Amino acid sequence: MDYRAAELTRTEKIRFRTFMLMFGIMIGHLFYDSIFAGMIAGTALFAAERPYRQMILQKRKQVLAMQFKDLLYSMAASVSLGRDIGQAIEESEGFWKGTYDEKDHIIREIRDMTRKIRQSNMTDIEVLGDFAERSGLDDAEDLVMICATCKETGADLAGALQKGADIIGDKIMMEREIQTVMSQKRFEGRIVAASPLGITAVIKIVSPEYLEPLFMTQTGKIVATLSLCLMVAGFMLIERVNSIEI
Repeated sequence: MDYRAAELTRTEKIRFRTFMLMFGIMIGHLFYDSIFAGMIAGTALFAAERPYRQMILQKRKQVLAMQFKDLLYSMAASVSLGRDIGQAIEESEGFWKGTYDEKDHIIREIRDMTRKIRQSNMTDIEVLGDFAERSGLDDAEDLVMICATCKETGADLAGALQKGADIIGDKIMMEREIQTVMSQKRFEGRIVAASPLGITAVIKIVSPEYLEPLFMTQTGKIVATLSLCLMVAGFMLIERVNSIEI
């Protein structure tokens, strides 16, 4: 599995486009009092599929990074007991089987790496390198460098792997804490960006005649369109500010 690309399944695409169409209809009803305008807006929102895929990709990568941290510790423990890297990878499945199930990425990857070592005559460094390339994790590339260097120079693999696991694990946990804070700020920003929609919806329900000039006059439609564009621009700006590459 290539974790650098996120393709939606047919069901996910249908679910995403249905949601966007319904959201567009709601926008059209609020700002133009027109379902047809809402359908046009909903269709235009299909363009958000690409950033939606990127969001899924980022979440998947975060989950994989946390699971990779656990794999590092189990490998370090096995190597310290005298196992080689290939055996350490294989034993990691049993080590984490009670914590993760077959649906988790790391269990599938451990099985895939074990199969490649046994059946495809790939070395342990090669399977780790393949995983590092597909995952896009810098920490996985660091692991490959540690293992390859120790095997080539005859250095203390167990000690290097344990120290590397501690350093990489601390780094992943720090990134996790930063991501948690950023997720909270991103959620708060989205609430602020969506608040004009909520206010408009309340006004339309409580006092619909107050918004009639927006629907009945050409000037009102222009004002509604400008307001909607400003809201979209504000939302995009908030997302951009809260999107920090760690």
